[in-house]
Amino acid sequence: MDASEFDSLITSRQFLNELQEGIWVANADGNVVWANQALAAFCGYASPEELAGKSWRELLPPTEVVRFGKLKPEEDVWTLRDSAILRRGNRTTPASIVVTRKLAAGRTWYVGTVLPALAIAPAVPTADAASREAMDSAIDGICIIENGRITYANRRFEELTGYSSAQLGRMSLDRLVAPASRNALVQIMTEPGKMLAPVHHEVWVVNRSGRQLDCELRIVPISVGGSTALLCFLRDISQLRRAERAQSDFIATVSHELRTPLATTKEAISLLFETAGSALDQRPRRYLEIAREEMDRLNRMVTNLIESSRMDVGKVTLRVEPVALAEVLDQSLASLSLLLTKRGLRVDKDIPAKLPLVLADRDRLLQVFNNLLDNAIKYSPQGGVVKVMARVVEPETVASSENGLLPDTKYVQVDVSDSGPGIPAEFLDRIFGRFERVDPHGPGIGLGLSIVRSIIQMHHGKVWAKSSFGEGATFSFLLPAKEDHG
Repeated sequence: MDASEFDSLITSRQFLNELQEGIWVANADGNVVWANQALAAFCGYASPEELAGKSWRELLPPTEVVRFGKLKPEEDVWTLRDSAILRRGNRTTPASIVVTRKLAAGRTWYVGTVLPALAIAPAVPTADAASREAMDSAIDGICIIENGRITYANRRFEELTGYSSAQLGRMSLDRLVAPASRNALVQIMTEPGKMLAPVHHEVWVVNRSGRQLDCELRIVPISVGGSTALLCFLRDISQLRRAERAQSDFIATVSHELRTPLATTKEAISLLFETAGSALDQRPRRYLEIAREEMDRLNRMVTNLIESSRMDVGKVTLRVEPVALAEVLDQSLASLSLLLTKRGLRVDKDIPAKLPLVLADRDRLLQVFNNLLDNAIKYSPQGGVVKVMARVVEPETVASSENGLLPDTKYVQVDVSDSGPGIPAEFLDRIFGRFERVDPHGPGIGLGLSIVRSIIQMHHGKVWAKSSFGEGATFSFLLPAKEDHG
């Protein structure tokens, strides 16, 4: 076979269908346009054509979709080694998944590779010396649990807990964690056979000296002699959490100290504008208007910094009550009227007159509108349109698999759309992260959408974004509606 024959072979679909790895190709919207036979068989489908048109995220269990959303790509490659594929019938199978973003013919494509997870050796005592040494040298604490008991623990696991392997052999994992973290582990320990995929928990581990450690715990089900054992990885994240708390405290302190001089300056500018503005020429009057607008923007940024730090340490509580969504929207638009006028923007509202009340904290809902509308104003062109729509979503329409949503509950959906440049598809999963911005040199500091997501999730709601590049963006959220029993 010469080079040209080989090039022809590897570029043919027949060759890809002969591979044992599952492979799919998706377009910029994430919809599968091609899959090979191995992937179809792995997912429980008769032919690859049955996968066409599905979002590639539909091939993952909801927990793995969340994990994927938190990953940072390395040179446009996302890797989930200990993951799972969602088979037909909502069954899951352990797998390793690699997703690569490619640019071809001026378009974005995603290529996914799926490898079935290899079976793990039945028991550590029969593993070879190299495997044992690798586990004992790992930076994570590792243990294996069979029939509720710890049958193996590496050196790092002993260091974290303060117990020897012999002592751990007489203990169960839930005894090593603080009571507040225990409930999440009890069912896993008693019924490991019901685990369909790896799970993650943040737990407080109480070591032998009584000191509590912030730890990340990953539990992977493995097959051992026809029964299910649990392979556990324990990582000490105490230092990371301390650093995060120190960062939050610093941001909160600085933001709090800025509030007083900002408020004083804003008041002085407002008084000057009201008392002397009419006597000023057009240019100095415009300078005062700019100063007032920028002071409002600075105050919103400081408020976002304070709220972000308070949410990080769990100091935000809700006062949930029935709220008229239209009233809060009007209040938000009034506070942003200067910006709207400056940019010559029109706001189109489509709010039904009989829209039910939502169950929300009024002040937090105002923050949501302020951040979403401020975002729409910043990215809409001069003379553009900002649209706000609301509608009722019936319980049967809300997907029961959505994490955090209340079952059998009517929701209200709100859409805030701008007429800006749009958001590239690859950024839609990231823009709700802290300090994330599509344009690194654009306005803002990347906290507004993160705060929106936190507030909506605290209300048992959901927030997401849709966009076609060059055609604006729409941010949508769901809030539970107050049931009308009258």
